Amino acid sequence: MKSMSTIRRATPEDAAILAAAEREIAKIPGRLASRPDELIDEHFREKIIALSKSESGIYLVIEDETGILGHALLDPHKLAVTSHVAVLTIAIHEGHQGQGIGRRLLEHLISWARANPRVEKIELQVRSSNLKAIELYRKLDFIEEGRKLKRLKYGKDHYVDDIYMAIWVGEIKA
Repeated sequence: MKSMSTIRRATPEDAAILAAAEREIAKIPGRLASRPDELIDEHFREKIIALSKSESGIYLVIEDETGILGHALLDPHKLAVTSHVAVLTIAIHEGHQGQGIGRRLLEHLISWARANPRVEKIELQVRSSNLKAIELYRKLDFIEEGRKLKRLKYGKDHYVDDIYMAIWVGEIKA
């Protein structure tokens, strides 16, 4: 029988686990934009603390009795004219992809954002090579807003596009 996972807010104590998980994912070129050595525990801790104080951002983890399976955050833009927009980052830890964990985290974040009057739009960037993620985003009503060609370079003559996707979660005014 499959264990039940729960979603909770990330704590500063989670930072090392989350950073280590992203370093593992980043070992495979094209999975994350960052390289493993660019993912610093303290940066994760600082982001968790900052979002815990934010009215329009949130940092979540999903876990079961074995530990943390994935994490996701909505990080609001800082400028007044874009403060209604939050940037999504999501990482499903190695060995846990393809189990519906990403969908659960995303659905939770979308519901949270829809209930938060300060958040009207969620946007993200996804590698064009990450077809499973793109498919999930489309199923959850994200639309492609643009594409940056050959934005990421993973080696000589190995480029990947970044796809910009978003979902409107704010109230639609007639």
